[in-house]
Amino acid sequence: MKSLLTAALFLCLLGNCLAELTPSHKAAIEKLLDIMQVQKQMEQSMRAGLEAGMGTSADQIKALPQEQQDKFNNAMKRVMDALMEEMSWEKLKPDLVEVYGRNFTEKETNDVIALMQSPTGQMLVTKQAAMVGDVMKVTQERMKTFMPKIMAIMQEEMRK
Repeated sequence: MKSLLTAALFLCLLGNCLAELTPSHKAAIEKLLDIMQVQKQMEQSMRAGLEAGMGTSADQIKALPQEQQDKFNNAMKRVMDALMEEMSWEKLKPDLVEVYGRNFTEKETNDVIALMQSPTGQMLVTKQAAMVGDVMKVTQERMKTFMPKIMAIMQEEMRK
């Protein structure tokens, strides 16, 4: 019985994953992403996160020999470049449209659009964008306590 339920659940999930979004549903989701300024917020968040991470890292790598600092900095630059490429809006947008499509019907999407176009919705979008810096500061403070562990792992690996 348990395996029958598992199989039924799997088939339902598979059916949901394979269902194509209608053009109007996809257009509604894209409009919602635009109204919510998702691209701008994601780019700001990534940029702020990378800058915060580099700031935290800079304090920690000063204890390393210069040669290892250079290696670390080169590695971080490559990681950041690769991350920015992989997480570009052009690559993320289709995935986000799919996620929204799985979680919101077209009617729900249009209802959220109406909410987000209201003065209250626009206030939320504006304040969320302004909060990115504050959220990154909180994250950076948390990372300061974790960074020594990261650096210890990096040093250990670089000695191998």
